Amino acid sequence: MHLLTILLKKLIVKKYYKEKTDIENKLNVFYAMNKISDEEYSELTLLVEDTYVENIEEATEVAEGEE
Repeated sequence: MHLLTILLKKLIVKKYYKEKTDIENKLNVFYAMNKISDEEYSELTLLVEDTYVENIEEATEVAEGEE
């Protein structure tokens, strides 16, 4: 596993990026530039989905409460 992948995992788990799209865009760039492998990209993408799902649920709750 690359050092870059380890760093990205830590950033994702700690929700360093406020928006899910920000980290997704970063992963896409690293993948397109061949800085991370297919396996690493898949693993990191799944981690983003699992980690940032809470923000979607919170946003839905807030939006429903405002109605």
